[in-house]
Amino acid sequence: MKRTLVDTRNKTSDLIIDTRRSISSIQHPASGIQHHVSCLSSLVTRYSLLVAILCLGISAFIGCGGDDEVVIAPDAEEFISQGWKEYGAGNYEHAIAKYQKALAENPDSSEAYNGIGWSKARLGLIQDAIENFKIAVAKGPSNADAYVGLAGAYLADGDYERAIASADPIMLLYPDYSSHHDDIKAAHVHILLAECYYNVGDYTAARAQIDILGDSGKSLNPSSPGYLADLLSVIEDLAGEGI
Repeated sequence: MKRTLVDTRNKTSDLIIDTRRSISSIQHPASGIQHHVSCLSSLVTRYSLLVAILCLGISAFIGCGGDDEVVIAPDAEEFISQGWKEYGAGNYEHAIAKYQKALAENPDSSEAYNGIGWSKARLGLIQDAIENFKIAVAKGPSNADAYVGLAGAYLADGDYERAIASADPIMLLYPDYSSHHDDIKAAHVHILLAECYYNVGDYTAARAQIDILGDSGKSLNPSSPGYLADLLSVIEDLAGEGI
């Protein structure tokens, strides 16, 4: 509902005038009554001052000019929601701007840093993504999405050990992980881990990640001379399929 300061002041002024008229209409047969009337008149004067202060407060609250509508500024959560909408539309720079506004409201928001991390990664700014993901997990140790983003950024940077350190514990704690902003599920993280383990030479761990996904469509025989090539082929095929 729209309210104007003029309406508030007019109603208050009418109330004060009516009160003063009531006081002036009282007959004063005795000094005692006059004393009480004087006290009441003093209260009305104080009331007038209070109303004036109140009107100033209302003016500051409803604003000046225009429609005088009460406007509630978005909070951090609302800016984050807007950021993910921009991200989903592929507007990564706009998304980052929204997350930064969220941080202005709440500097400790893990999800805002997480959003910046994913947006930076989409823009190919891997080092920036890593730094923001690191802050996101520091501020939100249970933010699985930030850990997955950090693992992906480390993989893109060729830092396989750190990628494993970021992703492996999350798969133990959140085996049913699913991203709310991309088509990324736990299966994709297992493929990421398989690739990382393969690149650090831990072929047994790489094979274990493939086995978690079930039938790979290829027979993998560790005693076969072409085992490592076959294992790599399976990992690449699964990564290409996107599961």
